[in-house]
Amino acid sequence: MEKEKLVKLLALAQLNKKEFAKIANVPYGTVNGWGVRRQGRVLAIPNWVEPFIYYYLKAKKLEYVTDEICQKLQEVKD
Repeated sequence: MEKEKLVKLLALAQLNKKEFAKIANVPYGTVNGWGVRRQGRVLAIPNWVEPFIYYYLKAKKLEYVTDEICQKLQEVKD
């Protein structure tokens, strides 16, 4: 994955690099270095990052839907 795609996915997930590093349990310095050229080499973005963000997005959607359902059920009870 290219750095530009990582930036777009993080924006889509409404995360910055620091927040992503925290939820992915990766040091911020590592995340910040992904895609950056150092000593003639680009620090590759690991293969797990893209699916991780997609599953994060799916989980957020599921959380929203379940919260809405629970709220509606509570309203019916009241």
